[in-house]
Amino acid sequence: MRPPEYLIDAIKKNNSFLILTHTTPDGDAFGSSIALKFLLEQFNKKAEIYAEYPIPVQYQFLPGSDSIKNIELLKVEDLVFSCNCAKENSLPFDILILVDCNNLSRISYKKEIIEKIKTFSGTKLIIDHHVESNLPDHNSLKWIDPQKAATGIMVFYLIKAFNGEITPQIATNLYTAIIVDTGNFQFENTTKEVLSIASELVSYGAKPSYIYQHSFESWSQNRFRLFIKMLNNIELFPPIAISFISKKDFDETLTQESDTERFVEFLRILKEVNITALFREIQEGFLKVSLRSKGDLDVSKIAEEFGGGGHKNAAGYRISASFEEARNKLIEKMKVYNMLK
Repeated sequence: MRPPEYLIDAIKKNNSFLILTHTTPDGDAFGSSIALKFLLEQFNKKAEIYAEYPIPVQYQFLPGSDSIKNIELLKVEDLVFSCNCAKENSLPFDILILVDCNNLSRISYKKEIIEKIKTFSGTKLIIDHHVESNLPDHNSLKWIDPQKAATGIMVFYLIKAFNGEITPQIATNLYTAIIVDTGNFQFENTTKEVLSIASELVSYGAKPSYIYQHSFESWSQNRFRLFIKMLNNIELFPPIAISFISKKDFDETLTQESDTERFVEFLRILKEVNITALFREIQEGFLKVSLRSKGDLDVSKIAEEFGGGGHKNAAGYRISASFEEARNKLIEKMKVYNMLK
């Protein structure tokens, strides 16, 4: 596979890149972003990653994760043309790249941060494998491929297109991206392509056991306490399982949203459950919802009804409502799609 030529040309012709990803970045978001930064630096280009802080414990092992900057510290002057330049007007960043994300509204829950990023007047590139959510921006070059199991696979092909070197550091980041979005090769998106690339990354220095232990077996006691609260909140009415984590649950366990990564997958462990939903209260009256499904059940259609998106078996959305209201709306929508009687 070869990335679009317009995207390759844009990268070749520019020298300074701002890399952003979605809220609560996961292994694919972090791994893909860092690998892309390493690639750009191989060609003597400036690349900076800004993301939400703090970086989750399970991804602090990634080579290059210590270079990620707090998105709240990104300055407006880094995004807009300066009127006081001695030479020709230029941007500190020539290109903004959205990685594992295709909509500026997904980069933060804080409106002031989104508005700040929107002042960027240069070219935007999008590298993502989620279903497109119609980013209303004529000044963006999109490479969106929902058929890819992870954005890390797309970055892998980008590195190949540039004849870049896949160092052990890049291999570690890309392998992490792949195993997180395939559930360590357990999800239905695990294909021959996925396994072939993973094998090649191992040959470049990725260490599967080491990466798996950090990505999947590095829970803190507080995170485990939060997991118990989630289990205690489960509602079962097969084939659906629903759970809820309140802001109070986060506060009592001294945890944050990133600590809920993979929680929704655990709900699928029950044989009679084919669809799972996890509601997380980010702030009072504002919820983030993660949906998972088995087989041919397409939960992305449900997510799109609420302004979200994703993949057939893994999708999500945000909603301003109480948990009870949001749960009832989800159940009614599932009935419309004949997922629940």
